[in-house]
Amino acid sequence: MDSGEIRDDKMGSALMRKYLSLKKAMSRKIKELEDFKREFFSFLERQQDGAMIVDLMGRVTFFNPAATEICGYKKEEVMGHHFRMFLTLDDLANGFKLFYDVLKGDYSTNNLFRVRCKNGSTKIVEVNAAPLHEFGKIVGGLAIIRDISKRRKMEMENKGQVEQFQKLDQDLDNWKRQVLELQSEVNGLLAELKRGKKYGAS
Repeated sequence: MDSGEIRDDKMGSALMRKYLSLKKAMSRKIKELEDFKREFFSFLERQQDGAMIVDLMGRVTFFNPAATEICGYKKEEVMGHHFRMFLTLDDLANGFKLFYDVLKGDYSTNNLFRVRCKNGSTKIVEVNAAPLHEFGKIVGGLAIIRDISKRRKMEMENKGQVEQFQKLDQDLDNWKRQVLELQSEVNGLLAELKRGKKYGAS
């Protein structure tokens, strides 16, 4: 084996060690990301205010127990349905405006809406809305829904709530970006290793 082959072997070994190290780091980041997502949704489930997530088409993808308490609909009755099912005709235009503003990246607080409850009654609620991101792109919106009859009781406890969700969402997006960056490095190393094997075989 000449010095060139020894140098190539050392280079290939170094690349392989770096590749394995990156794979391990990526697996760790993915686990952290999954743990964070579970904590995020668990946090929403425990909220005393209603929480609803909709996708880019306006379809409900998350509905917590407090939202059920406010409007009477169970989770399985609203999942996959458009959010307009909750709005009265008078508030429909404002509801769509808020939805499109959120999809543009806006955070909006203290919006009052009359929602239609399952029993046919209407209820005035306050809605705080925020965009949700995935890998740097907006994939839907989060609405925090508060029965205004409970506003005073909840006001101090939930002060700055939209800002808190904004921080959680940004943290989640940052984890995803790190995973993507690690994956890109792994792919680059794999390509180098393949080129090295091809060169050694020729």
